[in-house]
Amino acid sequence: MPDLLAGTKILALDTPPTVSATAGISFTTNGVAFTVGSITGGTYADCAVVFTAPTTGRVKIHVSARLINAGTSGTLIATETREGDVIGSGDAVEIASDALGVSHYGASFARLGACHLLSGLTPGASYNTRILHRVSASSGDIALRELIVEPAT
Repeated sequence: MPDLLAGTKILALDTPPTVSATAGISFTTNGVAFTVGSITGGTYADCAVVFTAPTTGRVKIHVSARLINAGTSGTLIATETREGDVIGSGDAVEIASDALGVSHYGASFARLGACHLLSGLTPGASYNTRILHRVSASSGDIALRELIVEPAT
């Protein structure tokens, strides 16, 4: 994918707008695999965005949430990115993993965030990214999720 180097003329399509979503609703989960399911309490709503890949084929994905676990186990969130403009559909470009998100181990709330670079996207193509969640054991509460996807040079 081409870099935007010093002196390069930047066009509007080179850097599509940053997109974001928030979901302040709290929910409880007991699933040990990254999913949008396994909800045992509260109300779940997707925290997801659709974006257009910039000319560089790279985006920065920021994720944050407030996490707690009923015991000393972990509560984790991470993003998955798929091709297309339908949330949760399309071929996976990047699957959710512990390395892409944040985790909190313990029974006190913590607000955490992480950022990573996703590259290899097709410039001008549509993609969808959403936050998935899991616990390592016990049950966890997740609240105040935020997702930001911005073009990267």
